[in-house]
Amino acid sequence: MSHVRMYSGIGFFLLLCFLLSSAGMSFGEAGRFCDHNDGTVTDRLTVLMWTKDADTAADIYDWFRALDAVSQLNANGYCGYHDWRLPNVNELASLIDRTRYSPALPPGHPFSNVKVWYWTSTTTADYTNHAWRVYLFLGHIDYGHKYYMFNYVWPVRSLRDVPDRLPKTGQDISYYAGDDGALRKGRFWTDRRFCDHENGTVTDRLSGLMWTKSANLARGKRVWPEAKEFVVRLNAKKYCGYNDWRLPAVEDLRTLIDYSKESPVLPDRHPFLHLASGIYWSSDLNAKDHDYVWCVDVRNSRVDYYNKINHREYIWPVRGYRK
Repeated sequence: MSHVRMYSGIGFFLLLCFLLSSAGMSFGEAGRFCDHNDGTVTDRLTVLMWTKDADTAADIYDWFRALDAVSQLNANGYCGYHDWRLPNVNELASLIDRTRYSPALPPGHPFSNVKVWYWTSTTTADYTNHAWRVYLFLGHIDYGHKYYMFNYVWPVRSLRDVPDRLPKTGQDISYYAGDDGALRKGRFWTDRRFCDHENGTVTDRLSGLMWTKSANLARGKRVWPEAKEFVVRLNAKKYCGYNDWRLPAVEDLRTLIDYSKESPVLPDRHPFLHLASGIYWSSDLNAKDHDYVWCVDVRNSRVDYYNKINHREYIWPVRGYRK
């Protein structure tokens, strides 16, 4: 997910030391990516290191062989490191920029050989013989059969002594060595993650976003223009005292996902009411065709797009941090 916060104390000091000492060229908006000129690139937003070659394994694999391919890179000490891993779904999704396509990566990125479908190390909750994968052409997040589907491999590693910026996915069951359930990379969720303000709003302490406590204020589905107008009316009425409600971005909705859950995919003991086990509109247009809008399905965590006039989906307003 792209919702990340600044460090404090020793974590910030370690990060600052790394950024000041890292050799290489800066690429992307605001110098987001640091190309170390050794086959690796660090994303300063997430503080993750990626292989510059997005087809390092030079082939497509089923999910198990994808994990084995990363293990072989470690055995060979690829670029001098032995701790590469297949990224979990939050890590790989953090690279996506849905304002762009072919590939859906931030402008000015330094990566080479970017392909289309990539495996993640995260197993799906509803079908454990499937794993999550990301479509780098447009930005879909969907699942594929671990044995019968073949996708590309893009290894990632964490920087030593630098705290995780992305949250854990929630998947805590391992199905193969080196997968998400085994490594459980990411920032821990707080025990008291959600703050119910008892006024119709809930703040998620993990992301810093405030949501309407009712996840179905509109009491049903709407086409996308109606969804936008619904939020305009909320602001005109200063719903719960605020006039800056908005349709969430895809990544806003994804901050709520627990990948160990299904139908709905929210964490245990969440305080939300009237949660519809279905598809929710985002504010993100399909960059290739503006007649379509990206959505998140809270039944199974899929990210896909739908026609903004011909489809009716649910509305869940949010306020706060904007991507």
